[in-house]
Amino acid sequence: MYPAISQNPDEHVTGGSFWDSFSRIQGTIESRVPTFDRSLDGYFDEHFAAIIEEWDLVTETDLHKLETRLARVTDEISSLYAGKTAIESRAKALDLLITSLEEKV
Repeated sequence: MYPAISQNPDEHVTGGSFWDSFSRIQGTIESRVPTFDRSLDGYFDEHFAAIIEEWDLVTETDLHKLETRLARVTDEISSLYAGKTAIESRAKALDLLITSLEEKV
């Protein structure tokens, strides 16, 4: 009923057992035992392009294209703002001319 306590220190030694065979495996056990992480890494390596496409992920190429587009849009906004300023100053000059002509009439 109760476990017997043995005075033999060699009773639990695993000499020549299945577990001792692990110490003779070349390399690490981790490299030989398949894990979920390695399986997942392998899956992603194999299907990376399809995953990016399906999940609509942003790639480095996409970011470069967006940066280029942003630079163009920024330049366009700057030129439009400069054009707006020029048109406002021309409109103000025309308004002054019209006002002076109206005063003369």
